[in-house]
Amino acid sequence: MSNNNKSLLSITQVRPHLFLAGYGCITPSLLKQYNITHAVDCTNLKTKPIPGLDKIEVPVDDNTLAKITQYFEPVVKFVEDAKQQGHNTVIYCAAGVSRSATLTIVYLMVTENLSLEEAYLDVNKVRPIISPNIGFWRQMIDYEKSRSGNATVELISGRMARPVPSVYLRRAVC
Repeated sequence: MSNNNKSLLSITQVRPHLFLAGYGCITPSLLKQYNITHAVDCTNLKTKPIPGLDKIEVPVDDNTLAKITQYFEPVVKFVEDAKQQGHNTVIYCAAGVSRSATLTIVYLMVTENLSLEEAYLDVNKVRPIISPNIGFWRQMIDYEKSRSGNATVELISGRMARPVPSVYLRRAVC
């Protein structure tokens, strides 16, 4: 099994209190194994409640037109409140690649005062399969500009069929 397949089928610890995953990992046994009591559900699916799991929902589809910015601050607050109470949180979507990665990156930007580039590289280091969609990249770039006045990631267009975040090119060189 390739590392990417293993990542799709695993819960990734991003911080001692914060995990990133795909929906397939959200089982009572795995939540117990990682002592996870809180969850941010970005699947936009009707899912069965899990006893003992405090959950908020982010009903956003993974497409380039979906608006996710409105959930940035409520998710940060939810995760921070859980952390302050000594609880662990998992942020998950269908595969743990786009929606949940976006919210995890933003969480690090806000709580650790990281740039978008730094937060992306930090999450990518522990979960290399992350790949927010271009619409989410645009929203994260705009959010970073609104917070700091500048952007550390830009979307590069050219001969490519779609824009590519500049951080992808720097990551490939490293």
